[in-house]
Amino acid sequence: MTRSPFQDQFSADRPSTFVAGTLRGYRQWEVTLDMRLKAVTQNHIWHSPMRAICRHPQTDHTAPHADCACGIYACHRPDDDQLAADSVLHPGAVVTGVVEAWGRVEVGERGFRAQHSKIVALEYAMPTQANLVRALGESRYIFDERRRTELPDGRVVKTVELVLYLGSPRKWENQLARSYPSVEVFGDRSSMVKAYPPIDVSGLLPR
Repeated sequence: MTRSPFQDQFSADRPSTFVAGTLRGYRQWEVTLDMRLKAVTQNHIWHSPMRAICRHPQTDHTAPHADCACGIYACHRPDDDQLAADSVLHPGAVVTGVVEAWGRVEVGERGFRAQHSKIVALEYAMPTQANLVRALGESRYIFDERRRTELPDGRVVKTVELVLYLGSPRKWENQLARSYPSVEVFGDRSSMVKAYPPIDVSGLLPR
């Protein structure tokens, strides 16, 4: 599968590096209605840990591969333009976090593509009255043509009822915590980065 110019920034023009330890990276996920994390560009739910599999029908190789776009992506730096600038927890939101990766890895200037990865930390703010209207307006899940949404507890409600449901945002946080019990949660980006700072990958980059 041919890589795009964007994917080239997460790749090396040489065979994949085998990482004996772990690499640290930063990426984002979309929050589903049942408070799980979904890849932003692909329709699959994250479990932790994850193992990359190349699903291109004409390939037969271990992911990631130098001649393909497969693998689990992450950025080297938490201030990368690819990452959400603001993470407010609600269904349909995009949240940012830290991953640790290992196994076969393609390392590029902007980030890496890994064979194995797990989520170790998430950064998000709890919804407040100040950001609730904006959060609702940005959600792809809440304002659909049916004007009805199924909540994580199984209830189907009208769109306007979601404002009342979001009045107790700890419900969303508790549901997410049950899905990812080993993940450390931070209320802001700076605290997360202080606990999980970027690592030096210069020795893994092509010379």
